[in-house]
Amino acid sequence: MSAKAKEDIRNDLIAKAREILVDKGLDFLTARKLSDYSGYSVGTIYNQFKSLDLLFIQENIITLDELWQALKSAELGSDAYKNLNSLLNKFVDYVLEHKNVWFALYHFHFIKGLGKNDLVYLKKIIKIVKLLENNLRKLFVRVPAKERLVSGEVLFATLFALSSFLTTEKEFAHLEKKYVVRVLFNTYLAGMSCLAKK
Repeated sequence: MSAKAKEDIRNDLIAKAREILVDKGLDFLTARKLSDYSGYSVGTIYNQFKSLDLLFIQENIITLDELWQALKSAELGSDAYKNLNSLLNKFVDYVLEHKNVWFALYHFHFIKGLGKNDLVYLKKIIKIVKLLENNLRKLFVRVPAKERLVSGEVLFATLFALSSFLTTEKEFAHLEKKYVVRVLFNTYLAGMSCLAKK
């Protein structure tokens, strides 16, 4: 089999796995179900991906790319506070519109974490954190660079944690989730403002 044929199979499996994730969710993405859905044997799937974790990493890379595109579509101006809230709105909208793929990413991080070989994956997360950090830098000029960088990471980690709240259907169903996330986000920014004044 040629390298191109192998790459085509790999790309087709990634696309079919994506369809399963989008339509049915993480619980339905098993090697057997992917085999039934794609027409490829389980052996072919494992020839392409030594483990399903490697397939999940590919799916999560696509999710992070989609999130990046959503964040890049935010209207950003000279007001860093408004920029951060615009980015928040894009993040929340993406998570709510893509609950199944976002849950897959969140679950993977919670259960597996990142390995040493996931550099591409990590670079995508860093790019998102930088977008937050760039606006934090403009908003909190007097906060030292190292603290702003940590603040950007904390902000992303907080949003990441809040995303599980956004994707929960039954618990917290009575709450206006977008509003709760906005309040928590802006409470964090207010705390940063106090730090900036010290």
